[in-house]
Amino acid sequence: MNKRESLKTLPGVTVIVESFSREAADAGFDRHTFQTDVELKLRMAGISVLETEDLNPPELYVNVNVLHKGTNQLGAFNVRLALNQEAILHSQAHSDHGKSEDGLATATMFATTWSTGALGFGDVAYVRNAVKDLVDKFINDWLAVNPLNGTA
Repeated sequence: MNKRESLKTLPGVTVIVESFSREAADAGFDRHTFQTDVELKLRMAGISVLETEDLNPPELYVNVNVLHKGTNQLGAFNVRLALNQEAILHSQAHSDHGKSEDGLATATMFATTWSTGALGFGDVAYVRNAVKDLVDKFINDWLAVNPLNGTA
C-alpha cells in the first residue's frame, strides 16, 4: 500500500513532540515551540488537531535529536516525523491442507503508516525550518488523498 493511502479519510491527528535533552534545551530548543509550529501548519492546511483524550487518535510523532553545545551555535541534528495510527492485522488460520479452519482472525495495534525524516547541521531556527518542511510533506500527502473540496 502506498503510504499516502493510509492518510485517506483521516479525521485529523494529535501532535506528539518528544522532549529535548537537557543540553538541547539549554541551547534553545523548546518542545512547546516545536509543538506550536507543527499544530499551526496543520490547522492552516485544514487538518484538524485532535485532543489526546480522544480514543486512540492518530498521532503525528515528531522526534528531533540534536547535538548542540550552546545557544546560537550550529550542531548536528536528525528529525523523524511519523504518523502512528490504529491498524488492523489480518491473519488466516490454515490447516495442514491449506484450508481455513477459523476464518479470518484480526487484531488491532498501533503502527507507523507514514514517515519521513531529515538530517543536517544548523542552529535552532534551521532545525525548526527543517521540521516545518517535513510537516509540509505530510500535509501534501494528506491533501493528495483528502482534497479540501471533497473531490478525489
